[in-house]
Amino acid sequence: MADKNAVFLTRHIGKTTYKVRVYLSETAEETMEDKILRLIRNDGLANQPECGIMELPQMSRPSERSA
Repeated sequence: MADKNAVFLTRHIGKTTYKVRVYLSETAEETMEDKILRLIRNDGLANQPECGIMELPQMSRPSERSA
């Protein structure tokens, strides 16, 4: 792909700086929004955490209202 189709993005998240080069396809059949949503859905399905039911509240000290 040619650099003329590249877009450069820089984002600061916390103390990390991300520099991203994005190439745009002139023949793409899905929009950027559709692609991002597809990536998010696929990542969520691939990295599902194990979930359980919490039996007791996870508190380190009693609530102030319980006195």
